[in-house]
Amino acid sequence: MITRRQIRAKVMQAVYACLSSGELPQVVFDLLLKDLMCEVEALEKRKRLSGDTRLLNSLYYDSMLNADHYDTFIKSKAENWELERIARIDRILMYMAICEMLNFEEIPIKVTINEYLELAKTYSTPKSSKFINGILDSLYSDFKQNGKIIKKGRGLIDHSNANTKKTIKPTN
Repeated sequence: MITRRQIRAKVMQAVYACLSSGELPQVVFDLLLKDLMCEVEALEKRKRLSGDTRLLNSLYYDSMLNADHYDTFIKSKAENWELERIARIDRILMYMAICEMLNFEEIPIKVTINEYLELAKTYSTPKSSKFINGILDSLYSDFKQNGKIIKKGRGLIDHSNANTKKTIKPTN
């Protein structure tokens, strides 16, 4: 079974390859993601699921097509950092996380941020996950305040008030 983390990792690698090579996005998709897309589609059909093909396709294309736009978000939060100094893989992970926060209403924000932090721990520098966490957390606050985050279903799960005591009153 293919996990969403595996999909995210493969998409990250494909985005990196495309941005590094200057190759057309469709060419890189066909070379690196087409087989995975077929596998995911077959799995979704067999298990009567949906969403993972959209995740794969949208994360890949949206992350690249909106990279300049996402860079403006990142730059606004990366005080004293020039974009060129931020590791390319870190920027790609943040592009993907921003895309996921804004476009995947069924995925909770905390899941999104945690997934990209785990990918950063595996694929980037030792300090990257802390840096990425700071940027994404700050962007999330802005997006939420500006009404850019729209969640439904499982995406509504928010444990930010998890430490508050809840009292359940018996019904008679």
